[in-house]
Amino acid sequence: MTYRLILTGRAIQGCSNEAIQLRLMEQMKLSAAQAQRLLPPAARVLKQGLDRATAETLRKRFAAAGLETRIEASEAAPSADPLQSLQALAKAGLDAAQPSRRYIAYVTLVTLACLLIPALYAGLVIALAVALGWYLGHVHVYLDGYGAWLKLCAYVIPVVSGGVVLLFLARPLLFWKAPAEPELALDLDTEPRLRQVIEQLCQAIGLQPPVAVQLSPEVNASVHFAGGWRGFRSGEKVLTIGMPLVAGLTVQQFVGVLAHEFGHFAQRLGMRSSFLINQVNAWLEARGHTRDAWDDRLEEWMERDLWFPIPLGLRLGMFGIEVSRRLMRAGFWLSFRLSRSLSRQMEFDADRYEVLISGSGVFRQTSLRLRTLSHAWQEVDEKNGSIWRERRLLRNMPEATVLMASRLDNDVLQSIERSLEEYDTRYWDTHPADLDRIQHAEALKAAGHVHDSRPAASLFVRFAEHCERVTLAYYADLGLNHQGVQLQDSRTLLSTDDQRQQALDQLQEWSGRQWRAKPWLPLHLALQPGHGELSWQETVDALRQQSPEIIRAWQNAELEEQQRGVLAHGLAWAHWGEATWLSEREQIVLELHEPLYRRIEKNETPARQLLAQAASLYRRRLECTLARGNEAARKAGRLLLQLSALYPDCSRLAEQREVARRFLHDHRRRGDTRSERLSHDALVRYQDLALRLLGKADGIAQPFLDGDTLGGYLRLRCPQLKSEAGEPMLFFEHSAALLDSLVYAHRRVAAEVASACLAIEQAQGIRGIRLLTKASGTRVVTA
Repeated sequence: MTYRLILTGRAIQGCSNEAIQLRLMEQMKLSAAQAQRLLPPAARVLKQGLDRATAETLRKRFAAAGLETRIEASEAAPSADPLQSLQALAKAGLDAAQPSRRYIAYVTLVTLACLLIPALYAGLVIALAVALGWYLGHVHVYLDGYGAWLKLCAYVIPVVSGGVVLLFLARPLLFWKAPAEPELALDLDTEPRLRQVIEQLCQAIGLQPPVAVQLSPEVNASVHFAGGWRGFRSGEKVLTIGMPLVAGLTVQQFVGVLAHEFGHFAQRLGMRSSFLINQVNAWLEARGHTRDAWDDRLEEWMERDLWFPIPLGLRLGMFGIEVSRRLMRAGFWLSFRLSRSLSRQMEFDADRYEVLISGSGVFRQTSLRLRTLSHAWQEVDEKNGSIWRERRLLRNMPEATVLMASRLDNDVLQSIERSLEEYDTRYWDTHPADLDRIQHAEALKAAGHVHDSRPAASLFVRFAEHCERVTLAYYADLGLNHQGVQLQDSRTLLSTDDQRQQALDQLQEWSGRQWRAKPWLPLHLALQPGHGELSWQETVDALRQQSPEIIRAWQNAELEEQQRGVLAHGLAWAHWGEATWLSEREQIVLELHEPLYRRIEKNETPARQLLAQAASLYRRRLECTLARGNEAARKAGRLLLQLSALYPDCSRLAEQREVARRFLHDHRRRGDTRSERLSHDALVRYQDLALRLLGKADGIAQPFLDGDTLGGYLRLRCPQLKSEAGEPMLFFEHSAALLDSLVYAHRRVAAEVASACLAIEQAQGIRGIRLLTKASGTRVVTA
């Protein structure tokens, strides 16, 4: 395989065109005119026919000059087109099996049964409305001789409760609409090769080509009706292609997957029935499981001091709503169960088209590859989320997915392969188990028509560009503002993440698995009496001896940190005489919980006191270790102490953010002046604490993250924050990443310090907290 180097038309962040031109002339000995032609936004192929090593060397040289490039695989055009067989098949047509009468009867029966559920629901609503109308029109006959008070209650309570129930029962029938999914369209005119494959495949199966093709960042492909009900009537369909799928499959496998998706639409009766059933299931699930804004309004009205028949009517109405939702949930599970066997049968039928196109022998490989790519995509997504804290993101997630799949170790690959054999079809599954599908495919013994082992990406002209588009669209869908973020190539970013993970592993090794993200050890405090006289090895031995107690204390302190915000919120209401709960079973009592909160706040709990002793030992250990290190290690150690001094402010800010969040929820639920005042005061205090913390962070220089200071890094992570007080609610929303960024910065610095300390201690022969010995050829870990 050969590669080509492509100029993307973008500069490396922070590089101006003038600086790039100067570097090209100095470093690469280009003339001024040659360098000018390479400046952004120029984009073109720089060189092709390269091996991977040469392409990487050239890419680094251009990166040093300030130009962004990418490497793409390229292959010489084959002497004979491997897809000629698909062209011939398009003319001859694929043998299509006609559904049996029994299958048609089964599909019709299941569809009618599922449609009957919403029909019965609509009938129930109409019947209740008629019953309420009859009651109001005839109840006066039975009230002759009774007092006005009883007559008034006989009308008010049924009107309020019946009206509320009918409102909630009727709203799903009138206002429900499925949320629209974001679309990323592909212009097939720019991809003539892919267009040819799609058209020939549809012609072979006997379908009209899709009216549109959309791209997706997921490891999946699908075909659905265009515009929902509009496509159901017209038969127009839309193809969605997951770019990681294209990046990781061969042409043979990819065309087989497309044949599977188009095979669903070859089942015209089944596909329309499936659409109707899915619409019913989605409607029932949404109305049976999703809370409504009116739920909050009813709860709010129940809190108010209303004339007593109205709360009684509201309570009856809420009871009726809960009953109706339970009925809808039961209807959903009934419809879901009725349709599952039909869905599985349709998958087997669609698999037949895939096998006829790509062959029985490749079906198992495709199934295994899909699982591998899905696992790799999840790994990439997790690593991408981790490195986002350093304002870096992948430029091309599909490419990174394939790279990650190639890096999976044998244990993971064997586990994925075993999962094909171990999983059985369950009662509620929409798809058959992979093993059942593989056995069904191999039993067909089809030779297939397409045998092309080239990467599926070779069907695309602008594959890398499409991958970048879906990657950025994925970030936008997550709400990530990638403007100003360093978009990096897959190898660089995954290598950076590996380095970070290795440092975190070394932090755990250095601390004997004691270290936890929160609370931070108070390393900035002075040594406790007696610790200053301990030798280096004696300090580590003391930490080893106390390891079980330190681990338990750290876990308990972490739980106390989680309780702190809940306690502060509950105690605030308790001071107003209102009952609040620490948990479902424990009510907050001022006399009991306020002293507990004060002990946590002042670090006076047994867990915090033991952690203070551990912190003193760790500080003594750092003093001994870093005295033998270089200046960079000592600077990182001093930075860790500075960050430790920030933790009281960080903990107080975390508490106040949780308090503000809870008061905002209370205000939305209650809507009274007291909750409004409490929520506003909490927001103002949160803003004051955050600005005070940012001011301190501005004075802490740091070399590990973007921004010259810790405050600079935090503002880059929260770019909409201002240095002065503003609207408290906007500040609250714009500072969502502040605490997470602080925790990440501390963990990153602690990991760097631990890596340096571990190397120094090993070089000096210091035994660590966890002793590693060998016994009978087996590695034994002793804490």
